[in-house]
Amino acid sequence: MSNPSVLIVGAGPTGLFHALTLLRNGVSVRIIEKQDAFQVGTRGCGIQPRTIEMYKLLGLLPDLLEVKTDPFPVVKFPSPQGSNEEGQVIPMVEKVANTPSRPINTGYMLMQERQEHLLRTRLDRDYGLTVELSTELRSFEEHDDHVIAHIIKRIPNTDQATEETLRVDFLVGADGGRSTIRKQLGLAFAGDDSESLKEIGMIVGDIETLEGTLDQKIWRMWGDTTSNMLSLRPCAIPGRSHHNFFIGGVDVDLEKVVSSRDEVVATIRAITGRDDLKFGKVLNMGIWRPNIRMASSFGKGRVFIAGDAAHVHSPTGGQGMNSGVQDAINLGWKLALVSKKLSPLSLLDSYTAERVPVIATMLSKTTELFHRTFQPASPQQMAEGWRRGYELRMFGVNYRRSGITLDEKYSYTEDETVDPYRSGDDATVRAGDRAPDAPHLARVGQTQTTHTTLLDIFDPAYHTLLVFAEPNQHKEAIENIFAGVRGLSKLKDVLKTVVVLPQGSPLTNDASSLFPADTVVLLDTEGYAYKHYDVATDSQRPTVFIVRPDGFIGGLVYGVEGIKKYLGLIFDL
Repeated sequence: MSNPSVLIVGAGPTGLFHALTLLRNGVSVRIIEKQDAFQVGTRGCGIQPRTIEMYKLLGLLPDLLEVKTDPFPVVKFPSPQGSNEEGQVIPMVEKVANTPSRPINTGYMLMQERQEHLLRTRLDRDYGLTVELSTELRSFEEHDDHVIAHIIKRIPNTDQATEETLRVDFLVGADGGRSTIRKQLGLAFAGDDSESLKEIGMIVGDIETLEGTLDQKIWRMWGDTTSNMLSLRPCAIPGRSHHNFFIGGVDVDLEKVVSSRDEVVATIRAITGRDDLKFGKVLNMGIWRPNIRMASSFGKGRVFIAGDAAHVHSPTGGQGMNSGVQDAINLGWKLALVSKKLSPLSLLDSYTAERVPVIATMLSKTTELFHRTFQPASPQQMAEGWRRGYELRMFGVNYRRSGITLDEKYSYTEDETVDPYRSGDDATVRAGDRAPDAPHLARVGQTQTTHTTLLDIFDPAYHTLLVFAEPNQHKEAIENIFAGVRGLSKLKDVLKTVVVLPQGSPLTNDASSLFPADTVVLLDTEGYAYKHYDVATDSQRPTVFIVRPDGFIGGLVYGVEGIKKYLGLIFDL
């Protein structure tokens, strides 16, 4: 086996998404996992809308749609529940109508076991890559141009193991909160050590529910943490009936409950007051206590960390797995360009610079939700604690102040505040923001009219130049843009140019002959693209949005000089 460019340690969603991003960019990968078997159970099951767009970006959305479920209604019952007492619906996640700019506005639910299986299946099917189980990174040494990794591969249920020394260009740790890579890098993992947090805990696991006991249509809760509390959430797996549970509260002896399956069942029945509930085996369980920490840096040199290896936090708000996915893709496209020697090694510094402010803000938000939910001052505060704000859908996550963005339309004063988690949702469209979608775009030059959307155009292996222009009005400026792009021949395999004509443009099929053959020319038939990108149809000059491989706007410029200036921030020109 030839040495890969990147070794990924850890095969949870973060590691798997990172592998898919690199492979989509043509970068060779190995991914190892020290566990002897793949994880079974629910764990992170909420997939936020922005993460769903990452699925679409990587061509995985059809797979996700086959197995996802919509968010369950959350119903809270009194504890114990009297025979005639009905529950009260808690408005946890408001269903928001889809829009042309945001075609997926409400998240999905998918237990982590099934999500990881989906991702592993695509790795195997599309790239012939399998996760290497029972394989552990013991240590590594970093050099100027490579990393040496020392790996132990065990034979399960035996004392036998083989050692391997592997040379790679880069090492990425997606190896969880106890990350070997983070520890060996010496990265501080700072966080909240307060005694109030240590006193809080709950038992989390998955349990079989026997047929006829509980349906799979609602998420049920009883009680609160001031005494005892129980949650039973359907896992929604075809052919299987089981629920994820968490049990906690000041009156619950966690060590006693977690000691056996019978103690779990007895506690569930005591909290609910229902003896009719029947359960099978406990699939997994353990005591969870809040551990809110993050590293100040997400890498050094040629070694990086992502996901739980870089930040751990409360599950309230459903941000953890989703943040790990964004780590993976942010780092992935940058590693790909450096691996291909198209970008300098210094580009990788932007991974920490961009992700740390986002994660710090996310930790603050999820910790606030955690205290409101599990340390409520009143029942009303607890009810509010379960309400999930729109910002948790992650459309507002942005890199506006990043050193690798260029914005010729907007500027910032030195003391102007940019919220890295919400400013991208302030009704403007700026460099560093999520690139909006736009539907009903007609492909010009096709023998039959076909339509597409911008989210279908974007690609994790390309920077996409969206040139908003009318050839009759901007002929000379457009010619200069294309002449400048032609001069960047080394980027021809990582740069895609798309011209967006305004609604009602007099140019139809003839427009494609005005541009190089590999240019995509789109007619904005209903005006959504110009509207969503805030471009005036009578603008006196072309407006260019340069969309990065991760679906964020890297540059907002007005001509060839701006394009070259932005590309100079990314590529080794």
